[in-house]
Amino acid sequence: MATPIIVNGKRIGRWRASILLLRESWRFLSADKELMLIPLFTTFLNLVLFGLLFLVVAAVSRSFGVPVFTGDTLQNLDYAFLFGFYVIGAFTLALAQAATVHTVYTRIHGGDATLGESLKTAFSHSGTLFVWALITSTVGIILQAISQRSQLLGKIVAGLLGAGWAVITFFVIPSIVITKKSAFESIPHSLATFKRTWGETLVSNIGLGLAFLLMYLVATAAVVGLIIGGTQLGNSFLIVVAIVLGVSWIIVASLAQSALQGILKTLLYVYATEDRVPSNFNCELLEAMLVRQKPAEAATTSNVIPLN
Repeated sequence: MATPIIVNGKRIGRWRASILLLRESWRFLSADKELMLIPLFTTFLNLVLFGLLFLVVAAVSRSFGVPVFTGDTLQNLDYAFLFGFYVIGAFTLALAQAATVHTVYTRIHGGDATLGESLKTAFSHSGTLFVWALITSTVGIILQAISQRSQLLGKIVAGLLGAGWAVITFFVIPSIVITKKSAFESIPHSLATFKRTWGETLVSNIGLGLAFLLMYLVATAAVVGLIIGGTQLGNSFLIVVAIVLGVSWIIVASLAQSALQGILKTLLYVYATEDRVPSNFNCELLEAMLVRQKPAEAATTSNVIPLN
């Protein structure tokens, strides 16, 4: 039976503890706002690489007279394009996560990594991260093929397999950056880590998703209301302001959500593998959560590469 979580002398449930953990992560983000610049940088890199991919595919299609995405059945060039699309997306996402992991891990251990240092660390692992991008992209293509085999059954099977893969590989990037494992070694290590934090990991991420979903819905309703009001009043300026505010909100909220997910993932990874409570977080909360699931003997600090 799991040990109850006691904070401030009160017993709280897993959901409440996860909300408090999310609040701590937000406080962490407020102290390191440069974390929001990491996904912004990698998004720009993503667009550049996608542009180059489109140029290559267009050139190949024109040179060999092979059209792209013209029928219901995917052709070889279609699959090649999709694979390139998956690889680029997975690689830039991995770079963003790696930079975030380094920033958070450094702060947890009393340091203060700059944006440049975190990006430099992420790119120092670019080889391993690219291999990981190839692995997860291959899985994505296989799931895409399964989904196309049957309209309903294929989509259900692909969805279940995709969810399982996301769970198994949840801690792959922290494993690569912190313990310097290879892409293949990081997969079983990620699964072992997830088993020790599955409750907090699932609930915290669900809570984060629901919180931002609510904010997106409220913001969307407000923007739609402004657009309707501007239309009825014949005020084009109000409509433009509503659209600009809506787009700005989506960008800022997406960057914040990405940063918070990285913070939560790194925090969960650290106290699952190192059995330590970061001094710059709510110690009572984290100690209570740590007591419930002590790390396995195999995941000791001997596997962790300390910061220089």
